[in-house]
Amino acid sequence: MELNIRRAISASVVPMAAAIAMVIPTAGSASATASTGCNASGPHDGCIRLFYNSDRAGSSTYFDANVSDLAGYTFLTSGTGKGGAVKNNAASALNDSPHIVTIYYNSGYVGACDTLSEYAISDKLHYTYNQDASFRWDYTRSDCYDF
Repeated sequence: MELNIRRAISASVVPMAAAIAMVIPTAGSASATASTGCNASGPHDGCIRLFYNSDRAGSSTYFDANVSDLAGYTFLTSGTGKGGAVKNNAASALNDSPHIVTIYYNSGYVGACDTLSEYAISDKLHYTYNQDASFRWDYTRSDCYDF
């Protein structure tokens, strides 16, 4: 009888654990839009490239979709900063897209912001210099710093 109870419990726990695992987001899925190169056929026909240093130097990471929280993303290309966190460490940016992109001081697209117009370059971010937490395309506010 005890063996049958253990089998019944095991049989119900395994499917339940699998169902829970499908619902909980993982860091791996968060990094799906980060890469070492720009996919020009992405949702914005281009990318934003965030750099570790000013003047578009050091390691960088390309993104082709909105990111509401940069936690968990790292700088991917070679150079100073490679492997370091992107959140609160980007010093410059390149918008390689025909859409505006706005970088925010806080996660969730809030706080001080810098907006890069289509194909704009920021050799040194203004409000979000080493304080970047999120970004999104096709939206800006009148109080953002414009590049």
